[in-house]
Amino acid sequence: MLNVYLFQVNYQAGLGKYISQWLPYSIACVWAAAEANSEIKENFQVNEVIFKREPFDDILARLDNPNLCMFSNYIWNENYNQLMAECIKAQYPDCIIVFGGPQVNEDGYAFLEENTFVDAVVVNEGEVSTQSLLLDILHNRPLEKVYNKPPRVDLFNKPSPYLDSKLLEKIIQDNPGTKWATTLETNRGCPFKCSFCDWGSLTQSKITKFDIDTVLKEIDWIAKHGIDYIYIADANFGIFYDRDRAVIERLIKNKENVGNPQSVNITWYKNSSEQVLELAIMLHNANLNRGLTLSVQSMNPATLENIQRKNMESSNLEKMYSICNDNNVEFYTEFILGLPYETKDSWRKGICDAVELGCHSALEIFPTEILRNSDLAKQVNEHDMEIFKFETVEPRQLTAIPERHNFVVSTKYMSRDDLLDSWMWGWLIINFHAYGWTQMITRFANKYVGISMLELYENFFENCIKKDELMWNLYKTQRNELETFFFHDANAANIMQNDDVVVYRHQMEWQYNRSHVQQKINIWAISLLSNNIQSSTLLENLLCVNNSFTVN
Repeated sequence: MLNVYLFQVNYQAGLGKYISQWLPYSIACVWAAAEANSEIKENFQVNEVIFKREPFDDILARLDNPNLCMFSNYIWNENYNQLMAECIKAQYPDCIIVFGGPQVNEDGYAFLEENTFVDAVVVNEGEVSTQSLLLDILHNRPLEKVYNKPPRVDLFNKPSPYLDSKLLEKIIQDNPGTKWATTLETNRGCPFKCSFCDWGSLTQSKITKFDIDTVLKEIDWIAKHGIDYIYIADANFGIFYDRDRAVIERLIKNKENVGNPQSVNITWYKNSSEQVLELAIMLHNANLNRGLTLSVQSMNPATLENIQRKNMESSNLEKMYSICNDNNVEFYTEFILGLPYETKDSWRKGICDAVELGCHSALEIFPTEILRNSDLAKQVNEHDMEIFKFETVEPRQLTAIPERHNFVVSTKYMSRDDLLDSWMWGWLIINFHAYGWTQMITRFANKYVGISMLELYENFFENCIKKDELMWNLYKTQRNELETFFFHDANAANIMQNDDVVVYRHQMEWQYNRSHVQQKINIWAISLLSNNIQSSTLLENLLCVNNSFTVN
C-alpha cells in the first residue's frame, strides 16, 4: 500500500472549549472520487488528513514513509502549504508532492516554476484528474506536470465525501469535543464573470447540478454528526428556486428534529429576487439565517462595466431592502474599495446612494485583493494599480505562520490619499449611520426635508466631526492607523481581523462618551434642521427618538 497524506489546513475559530474547526471538504471530495476506482482503493491508503495549522515539526514527526502528499491550496493556507511541503521534500525527497486548488495558476506551469519542490499540479476541478495522477503513480508511469482533465466533472454521478467515503467521519471520531463547520455544494459554476473574482474562471460559467437526493442525504449526514455550521458554497444559491427551497426545508427540518445545523451561511444569487428573499425569510424564521447578501461592490457605472458586474436596478434594490426591513430579515451590502474607475467622489456617492435606498444596518467594505486567477490580475498595469503585498498572522492559531495578501492601495483614478479618505468615509457611515448615532436624524431629513444622504453626511463631517475634539482625534487616529498599515508597516496597526480591514473599532469610545457624543450630534442636527422644521416639538421628538435608537 502507498501511504498518502492529505492537507487542507484552515484557521480555527473560538477559544477554549468553544474552538471550532472546518472539515476539509475539498480534499475529501477529491479523495472520495479517487476511492471510487477499485484499483486506487486497493493500493493507496490515507494515513492522515491534516486540517489544523499545526507546527511543522509535529506533523513531520507523525509522517510514516509518505509516498504522496496532496495539498488543497487556498489564499488562507498557501504560505503554510508551501513551507510545509518544502519541509516534507527536504526530509523525504522521494515523496511526491501535488498541489491543487484556486491558488494554483490556471496553466499550472508558472506555479511549478515558482515552487520547485512540487512534482505536479491539478488544475480546475480535481476529481477526475486526481484519478489519472494516482494511476500514473501506481503504474510507475512518468508524471505529467499539469493534470487538467476533463474541464468539468459530472456532478450527478460524483461520489459524496459524506456518504461514499469514511474520511470525514473518521476525522470527527478522532477529534471528540470539537465544534465543526463544513461546506455543502448543491451546484457548481457561476454565470457571472466579475473580474475581481476567480470563481467563474475556476469552475467555468455553466452551472451544473448535484443530484438533489444526494444533497438532501448529505444534509441529514451533517445533522446526524452534530455539525453546527454549514457554508453553502454555491456561487448563486437561490437561482434554482424549487431545488433550493427543498434544501432550505431539509435544513429547517433537521434544525427542528435533530438540533443541527445551528447556523447556515449562503452565497446568495447575485441578482436576488423576491423568490430568493422568500428562502431567506424561511431561514430567518427558523433562526438559521446568517444574513442575506444584497451586494453591489460599487455603484459607479464605469466601474461596474469594467468589472463585468451588472447590479440590480436601483428600484429593485430598494424593493429588496424594503422587503427585508419589513420582515426583519438580516441583510448586508458589500462594497469593494480600489476597483478600476472608482474615484473618491463616486465612492462617497455610491455608499450614500445605497444607504438612501434602504441599507441602514449592515454595510461591509473590503479592499480590492488581486487573486491569482482573476481577470483583474491581468489589468494591474492598465489601471496603474499599486499593489500592497504583505503577510499577516491570524491571532489565536496553533502556529504563527503568516499568509500573504495583495491589496490595491492606489489606481490612476484614486490616489493614496483618496484611498485613505475613502476608507474613512466608510468609517463615518458604518460608525455613525449603521450603529445608529445619526440614523434617525438623517433618515428623517432625507425623507421629509429632501436632503440627500451624501449632503447630510458631508455636512455632518464638516460641522460635527471636524469641530469636536473627541471625534476628530478618533478620526485622525483611525486614518493614521490605516496609513501606517497600508504604506509603512502592515504589522504596526492592529486593524486586520479575519483577513478584513476593520474600521468600526471606535464604537466603545463613543459609548464611553455617550452623553458628549449625543449632545454634539443634537447640536449639529438642530443647526441643520431648525430652519426646515418649524415645530420645535417635532424636532425635540426626533432627537429623542434618535438618542433612544442608538446602539447601546
